[in-house]
Amino acid sequence: MKTLFEISRSGLKTAERSLSTTSNNLINADTPGYSRQRVNLEPAGMRFSDRAAGLGVNMTGITRLRNEMADIQLNDKRQNMGYMQEKAKVFEQMEAFMATDSGHDLDLQISRLFDSFSELSSDPQDNSVRNNLVVEAEQLTDKFGDMSRNLDKTSDLVRESVHTNVQRVNKLVDELASLNKPIMQGESAGKPDHHSLDLQVKKLEELSELINFESQVQDNGKLELRVNGIQILDGENAMQIKSEVDDVNKVYRLRLDNGKIVEPNGGKLGADIEMYEKEVPEMKQRLDAVAETLVTRFNDLHLQGYGLEDGTQRNFFNPNNVSASSIELNDIIKNNHQHIAASSVEGEAGNGDVAAGIANIRNENLISGRKITDYAVDLISKPGENLSNVRAQMEARDSEIQMLQTQQERESGVNIDEELSLMIKHQNAYQGAAKAMQAAQQMYDTLLSIVR
Repeated sequence: MKTLFEISRSGLKTAERSLSTTSNNLINADTPGYSRQRVNLEPAGMRFSDRAAGLGVNMTGITRLRNEMADIQLNDKRQNMGYMQEKAKVFEQMEAFMATDSGHDLDLQISRLFDSFSELSSDPQDNSVRNNLVVEAEQLTDKFGDMSRNLDKTSDLVRESVHTNVQRVNKLVDELASLNKPIMQGESAGKPDHHSLDLQVKKLEELSELINFESQVQDNGKLELRVNGIQILDGENAMQIKSEVDDVNKVYRLRLDNGKIVEPNGGKLGADIEMYEKEVPEMKQRLDAVAETLVTRFNDLHLQGYGLEDGTQRNFFNPNNVSASSIELNDIIKNNHQHIAASSVEGEAGNGDVAAGIANIRNENLISGRKITDYAVDLISKPGENLSNVRAQMEARDSEIQMLQTQQERESGVNIDEELSLMIKHQNAYQGAAKAMQAAQQMYDTLLSIVR
C-alpha cells in the first residue's frame, strides 16, 4: 500500500514540476536570450532478492537547452561584424567630405587652377584672367583646409568612440564577474542557475560587438575571458581597462590595472583604434603630401618668372606653410594680382612661358610616380572604395550569423505549439497520478473498514 502512495506522489510531483517548467518556457517565448528548459526524468525502483519493483519516477534535474558551440561561433562572427560595422561608419563619414557631387572636389579644384594658368599663358596681360586665377587658388587652399579639418574632426570622434566603448567593455566585464558568483554557486550545489547563464550569454553577445575575446568555462562554471592572450576576467575578478592617448603621434593604448597592455584587433574597439592610429592619419599624410607637392613645385617655377610691375621674383604659395591645414596663397600675390609670374623674361608682358610651365605641372609624375590630379582622385575615392569592400564583407558575415542564429534558435528557442502539446501531456500525467492516488486511497479505506 505504501508503494502505491509513493508511486502516486512521485508522479504528482514530477508532473507538477514539468508543468511549471513548460509554463515558464511559454511565458518567456519572446524573451531575448532565453533558453528553453526540460525536466529530466528517470524511473525509480527497488530490487528485491527475487524480483524488482517500480517506485514511480524521479526528477534528476532541469536541462537548459543551448548549443554552446554555436554561441562561441556566433560571438566570433559578431566580433568581426562589429569591427567591420565600425570601420564602415568611419569610412562613410570620410567619404561624405572627401568625394562629393558638388563639383568642388580636390582633383577638380586642382585642375581648375591648372586651367587658369593655361589661360594666363595665352593672355598674360588680361586682369580678369589673373583675378580668376587668384580666386581658383584661394578656393583650392580653402578646400585643403576644409578636408584637413574634417579629417581632424573624424579623428577626434573616433578617439571619443574608443573612450566610450572602453567604458562599455568595463561595465560588461564587471557584470559578467557578478554573474560568475551565482553560476559557480549553482554548479557547486548541483543546481545550475539557468537565469544567470542566459544573462551571461546575453552579456557575452553585447561584449563580442565591442571587443575580440577568447572565453573559457571551467568545470566549476567559472568564466574566464582573454583578449589576445591577456586575461581581463577570472571568475569574480574583473580587470579594468584604462585609456592612454598620445594625440600628437596618434597612439591609443589600453592598459589594465596590472599594467599589461591590451591590444584588441576585433570588435568596434579594435576598429576604432585602427582607424585612429592608421587609417585617418594615413589619409591626412596623403592629403599633406598633395599640398606640399603643389606648394613646392608651383613655387619652383613661379620663382623663375616675372610679373607685370617689376623684376622681383616671388613665390606663388607661402613657402612656410606646406601642410593641407596651413597652405595659403602668398599675401603679395593675393593683394596684387599683377605680381603673378607668367613671363620668363623680365619686361616681356606678353610672354606666358612660365604660366605655361606651371600649367604643364599637371602632366608631371610628382607623387609616387603619378600625376598630381590622378593621385588626388585616388585619395578622395579611397574611403568610398574601402567602404564598398567592407560592406561586401559585412554581407557575407551577416549570412553566416543568420545561419548560426537559426541553428541556435532550433536548439534553444521556444516553439509554442510544442510547449502546448507538452503541457497537455503533463496535465494528463498529473491527472493519471491523481487517479492512482485516489485508487490507493479507496483501497486503503476499504482495508480499514474490513479490519474494523
